[in-house]
Amino acid sequence: MSNLFDYLNWRGDLSFGSVSLCPVDALIFSMLPYIRLEGIVPELPGAEPVRLGDAVATYLATPPSTPLNDNHLKLLEQLKASQRFASLRLLGAQKELDPENGMQFAAITALLPGQNLLVAFEGTDDTLVGWQEDFRMSYECPVPAQLRAVQYLRAVAAAHPLRRIYVCGHSKGGNLAMFAAVHCGNEYRYRIRAVYNNDGPGFCDDTLSSPEYTEIRHRIHTFLPQSSIVGVLLEHDTNYRIVKSTNVGLLQHDAYSWQVMGADFEYTTERTAFGRETEAIVDRFVNELSPERKRQFGEALFAMLESTGQETVSGITGNKLQSLRRMLSSYADLDPKVREILHDSFSSLNRFRREARKGRTPLSDTEKSS
Repeated sequence: MSNLFDYLNWRGDLSFGSVSLCPVDALIFSMLPYIRLEGIVPELPGAEPVRLGDAVATYLATPPSTPLNDNHLKLLEQLKASQRFASLRLLGAQKELDPENGMQFAAITALLPGQNLLVAFEGTDDTLVGWQEDFRMSYECPVPAQLRAVQYLRAVAAAHPLRRIYVCGHSKGGNLAMFAAVHCGNEYRYRIRAVYNNDGPGFCDDTLSSPEYTEIRHRIHTFLPQSSIVGVLLEHDTNYRIVKSTNVGLLQHDAYSWQVMGADFEYTTERTAFGRETEAIVDRFVNELSPERKRQFGEALFAMLESTGQETVSGITGNKLQSLRRMLSSYADLDPKVREILHDSFSSLNRFRREARKGRTPLSDTEKSS
């Protein structure tokens, strides 16, 4: 089984000038915004760019305050050694975390040969701000990161008026890529060659039925793993391809587990029973709760999570007992009406789960492991 690391070993000596961008390249670029390159790569979209290889070398020479996960670290090492990627020029590295407005946003731009450029948006990071903004997407559109993505894409396009544009992202970054491409305006949309949405969620408004989406739909390429949950949230286009993964269940969202065959992914025609069942449960939860009830539920839930004193999901899970005590204390102090909203929402979710499983045929051993 091959993955994006094997792809880099296989095609790493071929420049983009000789072999053009493919879906696996777009997934690799989608990983870059997760890595904190701001301060090394210029922030402004019209600034003098820096070579990707030089930026990575600088980053690796100065260990970040938050350790990089092993896959990100391995990716950087291979990109630095890759002729295909190391000579590319980067600019527009931006990261914004705005707790007051509930926004988590990051993006980076790569200049490609042949008068092309690629804009990559970050998915959800480890912060509670980012996770809460994700939940807001179930009842609010646009959320701050979507508006910021439109601004960013327009600024990059304006700074490089002669270049054709590719846009990509993973998870929430895939949603931002689609939203920005649809809403960037006629003066920029026609220059977009392709949008690569890697397991990004859909929308809660009428984006999919808009004339702007219809215009660009054939240029949007969506990829979901077999057990995808994120990519089938909310209103989403059925025009997607299913990618094989070496992980199981929710862990298939990890793009490093996606299987590669040559210059493309390895595809299958069927989603797993786990993916179909969980989609049915979440769809009912999202669709049957009113926008106001979802807002109340989300605000109460994240107020409890914030009561832990932690700013990240890993901080909560890394201090489980202390976090649980504080959350229980926070729950007891909530207004009785807010506690009722939380209780009723979780009860509904559990009921939907039971109903989705009732009467279905048992999963095969293969489906259980998927």
